[in-house]
Amino acid sequence: MYSRGLHTCTALAISAAFRSHRCCSRLMASIAVSPPTSLVTDKVDIRVTGLGKQQPVTLTAMVQYSRDAQFQSHAHYTADSSGSVVCSRHAAVGGSFSGVEQMGLLWSLQPAAAQRVKRMIPRDITKPLEVQLCVYDGHIDTRRGQDGVPAPLASCVVERRFIRDGVRRIVVREGRVRGVLYLPEGEGPFPGVIDMYGSGANFEHRAALLSCQGFAAFRLMYCNFDDLPKAETHLDSEYFTDAVDWFSSHPLVQPGGVGVVGTSFGGVLALIMGTLTDKINAIVWLNGFSAMPVSTQFNYKGKILPTLGFDISRVKVMEEGHLYILDSLDDLALEPEKCIQVETIACPVLFVVSEDDKNLRSDKMAGQAIARMEAHGKNNHQLLTYPGAGHLLEPPYMPHSKISFHPIPGADVDWGGETRAHCAAQEDLWPRMIAFLRNSRLHSQL
Repeated sequence: MYSRGLHTCTALAISAAFRSHRCCSRLMASIAVSPPTSLVTDKVDIRVTGLGKQQPVTLTAMVQYSRDAQFQSHAHYTADSSGSVVCSRHAAVGGSFSGVEQMGLLWSLQPAAAQRVKRMIPRDITKPLEVQLCVYDGHIDTRRGQDGVPAPLASCVVERRFIRDGVRRIVVREGRVRGVLYLPEGEGPFPGVIDMYGSGANFEHRAALLSCQGFAAFRLMYCNFDDLPKAETHLDSEYFTDAVDWFSSHPLVQPGGVGVVGTSFGGVLALIMGTLTDKINAIVWLNGFSAMPVSTQFNYKGKILPTLGFDISRVKVMEEGHLYILDSLDDLALEPEKCIQVETIACPVLFVVSEDDKNLRSDKMAGQAIARMEAHGKNNHQLLTYPGAGHLLEPPYMPHSKISFHPIPGADVDWGGETRAHCAAQEDLWPRMIAFLRNSRLHSQL
């Protein structure tokens, strides 16, 4: 479990803090963070003390993601009459965000200019992100490089974890089913959730964080993992029913069905799984497709599913060098016969739509699926919409990635979203999603 208390260190101990997380003090000014080690989904209290009355200061956060990749944020504050800045109470007056934002320094982290890596996703979820926080005298722009930035008044390092102590990570190779299973600490059995991302993105952090909420979370891989094909060009329904059968019968998974969470392409796979088996008790669809994208040949019970249209001539190369692909999906292809047969899904479905999604028209996709359900007299659906949010909804306080690499075109694309609204959506969605998965399971057992 995590230790509690305040974690402080001065500017002279920056490198030592990265190595040992020990605190030291020379100057009066100090940064205190409580708790110093936490899950990325947890709030922390950030405060600076020992400043002058009404002293202007700049707070910064930095993550050295890799040798060549760094993510940064900064915010300008004015100390109160006691010489303190408390992020949960005091308003930032400029920088990466403004206003009272307790977690602003973390959710506003953005890639350094011109670096290739633009999305901060953990490559090894067993290792915490180390976030270096610094406070500087005055309202300065720390992005201009170290040569133009004075020494900080104080600094500290905060650990943000993706996995709780005691959680077990197990690589799964059952028949042809591949993935990674996360089991909470304890004897179990636990409620089960299958987690999927899109376009061959084999991220594990959400499954790990779901296990921290008490779920047995199975990150189901369908390509680009172990001995699976590199891309999702050819898939078949039996692979997914095999996965559900294996996972739902696992001795540490509670009987009565499992939930499914799917983002983007994972969203359409979640809907398909709901049509294939009654062992699914809840589906969370996050900015997904309602029909199969043209990039995938999906064998559904012996038949190839029809696909959405795609017009490559509509792809725009933006001045900054990234692609704008939203208009390349043919809206006229949203024909009833191409939609997944969602009316056959028996479990509750939560459709989550970001209104500034620039990857696909998730609002129209969700609308099509809901209209089809209702046309067949089905009302087992809910809809959550988030104005200003982009395509890549992540757990709370993870940075917003507006432009980053997409493996299908092999280039950076615009995912959409306004940073503040997007991160507010992530914070709001996470507890709602957890509650939906838990409540749907309880209702399925009545």
